[in-house]
Amino acid sequence: MWSNNMKNKTLAFFGIGTCILSVIASATDIEGNSVAPIALLVVSGIATTVFIVMAIIRLWKEAKSATILLAFTTIIFFILSLIQGVASLSYGRSLIIQLNITKVINFIAFFWVIIKLFKMK
Repeated sequence: MWSNNMKNKTLAFFGIGTCILSVIASATDIEGNSVAPIALLVVSGIATTVFIVMAIIRLWKEAKSATILLAFTTIIFFILSLIQGVASLSYGRSLIIQLNITKVINFIAFFWVIIKLFKMK
């Protein structure tokens, strides 16, 4: 399987790349409309999903708490983002605040996993 052949540091660099790609794909104009091409959004989503799955598989035995936090916050972030997209909520609502808190925790968990991958042999 590809996951077993990839070195831990290579996987960590792939994770950093997916983070940079997701930042580029999240570009918006003044009105908040996405300006990134749909293909870039799809590639970013697929690459991030692949990294998260591979990192969870790789770190499950060594850093179970980091992988559980990453998986949990990713799922919660995805659900809250879907709700926000469907409901078109305004800023200041409790769901938006929860979404932002989840985004920060997910970001911390994401880089915690990357650090763990760099430290593994």
